[in-house]
Amino acid sequence: DGRESIYFETPCPPRWTPEFIASIQRALSARGLYDGPASGTLDAATRRAIRSYQIDNGLNSAILSTESARKLGLVEIDLS
Repeated sequence: DGRESIYFETPCPPRWTPEFIASIQRALSARGLYDGPASGTLDAATRRAIRSYQIDNGLNSAILSTESARKLGLVEIDLS
C-alpha cells in the first residue's frame, strides 16, 4: 500500500487535558494554522492544524510529537 510505519515520542496521555489541548490550539492559531476557538477539544480542525505544523517540520502526522510540542513551547525541555 506504499505506507511505512514511523515511530516518534508523544506527550503522555495524562498531559492531554482540555487546558493542554487549548494551549495547542492557541499556539497553532498564533502561527496561522488554526482558526477555531481554543475549545480544549481535540477535534478534526485541531488535528489538521497539528499535521500542517508538523509537515513543515518533516513529520506527516496529525498526532502531536513531543518534539513539536517542545517547539511550540508546550512541554518542558529536559536539560539533564
